[in-house]
Amino acid sequence: MNKTKFPSETWLAAGFRALTSDGPTAIRVEALARNLGATKGSFYWNFDDLPSFKREMLALWRNRVAEEIESVSAVDASLRLERLIAQASGSAPDRFGGRRVEPAMRSWALTDPAALAVVNDVDHIRLAFLTELLGDIGQHDPAVVHLVYGAYIGLTDLAAKGVVDIGAALDALLKSVSIP
Repeated sequence: MNKTKFPSETWLAAGFRALTSDGPTAIRVEALARNLGATKGSFYWNFDDLPSFKREMLALWRNRVAEEIESVSAVDASLRLERLIAQASGSAPDRFGGRRVEPAMRSWALTDPAALAVVNDVDHIRLAFLTELLGDIGQHDPAVVHLVYGAYIGLTDLAAKGVVDIGAALDALLKSVSIP
């Protein structure tokens, strides 16, 4: 067993990989330590307990989503939609679960109230931004905002399975809902 004190980011990445490969029940100290070749002591050096670790995973995901939205907000209004599609087409780094993170987080939210609260917060952040973005191109119908966001959520699941190109699909959808 490796006596190295792994940094918290290494543990969090391992948590996301466990979540995306085997679901929320796979987020266990012993299993994460075994997968890293670490001791449980290294885990407890960084985190008080498993619930605090899970809270940090949730906060990390939420904060990265907020940072992505802020980065799109910072560009010229005429480029925001293009930037958003490009960002939506990307995925989390593979060491943090890659493309499967979004569906995994939503799956986790089905069984954990804390995960549900974070997913709801992320949905709120994204929907508010999408409402503003679509409003900028003349689309003010809330149903269209929900349609586009619902499509994104479904597309992330399909992309995680290697079935669809999110960028092309979102581009086609947004062109169809844009007001000429």
